[in-house]
Amino acid sequence: MKKFQLKLEYNEEKIKAIKVSLKDKDKDKELDEEIIKYLDGLYNKNVPKLLKKYIEQDFKEEDKKEDKKEEKVEESNKEEEKINGSFRNN
Repeated sequence: MKKFQLKLEYNEEKIKAIKVSLKDKDKDKELDEEIIKYLDGLYNKNVPKLLKKYIEQDFKEEDKKEDKKEEKVEESNKEEEKINGSFRNN
């Protein structure tokens, strides 16, 4: 899944206050995580089901492609380990 980097301007003092308040309430909460939760809520509330289905299908296809790439890398690493191991034993 491709990521989109969001850049926005907001009052610096307010951002600091939000970060401090989030840490006071729950040490695990981060501002980025809260913004992502909010964006997910907007997505779920506003994007029609048919469009979500289309988008999620694209996610599944991209995930399959990434899985195949990872498998190839793992296989390549195993082969390299076998080759390196046989050289070390000699």
